[in-house]
Amino acid sequence: MRILRGLVLIGVLLGSGFLPLPALATDDGHSDGTGGVANGAIFAGVQYGTPPSGKGKKDTNGCVWVPAGEASTFDSAVVDKRVVNGVTQRLFLRACPKSIQGVWVSQVSGVNLAKVSQAMIEQRLPKPKIGSAPVTTQGIVNVGMWLWTDSAQYTPVSVTAWVPTPTGIAQATTTARPQRLVYAPGEPGGTLVSCNGSGDVWRTWYPDDLTSSCMYTYRHSSQINARGKFGAELSIVWGISWSSNVAAGRALPDYITTTQTDVTVREIQAVIVN
Repeated sequence: MRILRGLVLIGVLLGSGFLPLPALATDDGHSDGTGGVANGAIFAGVQYGTPPSGKGKKDTNGCVWVPAGEASTFDSAVVDKRVVNGVTQRLFLRACPKSIQGVWVSQVSGVNLAKVSQAMIEQRLPKPKIGSAPVTTQGIVNVGMWLWTDSAQYTPVSVTAWVPTPTGIAQATTTARPQRLVYAPGEPGGTLVSCNGSGDVWRTWYPDDLTSSCMYTYRHSSQINARGKFGAELSIVWGISWSSNVAAGRALPDYITTTQTDVTVREIQAVIVN
């Protein structure tokens, strides 16, 4: 059977110890977790993570992507190219150490790959964990509140989307870099606080007059609010950009992740003793 001989040929390409399967199952790229979506368009066979270093090289799963049309022993009647919803797809053999699978791969542009990786990265960006001193349940009028987030969250995040093509690997990497923290106090007349960096963590041994690079001072008791609390928000503003080996990269609009919290602020009355 010519298709079987083609699979054996791929097995030889992978080296000794590989057992090719005697059947070729085509897949649209989604059943095994691959695939991508950009602007509502579904692109089959899109992969995430570190791509192979070149054509015929193994990916991080130890699999080699071979264009079905390059297996000369395949029957000439085997269709290895199609158009779905205006997108050209090519059939590749995803030859792994213990399996071979036929995968239809969308031949998408670098721009569309960037949109796919952007959509994925927006799902991965963390919302800030709110740190404050005093804690948000014990705010005090006219006492500066230190604000910060976990520094581990305030780090760049990158996602690479890639597809095999007949000439090699097309890839695009989208990177999100934290630009600043923004605190919306929720207090009537309050102003936004913009902070560079993740903020300074308050320590119990710090003197009372020490100030932080990221802080807000409430001027009113939260009792002026019907709920007795102010609805505050802490956000990370992310700068987004992408690069590609098949297209010119560029900066994208900022993306914001936000955590909401209630802040209780009390007014302390001074007692004067003569």
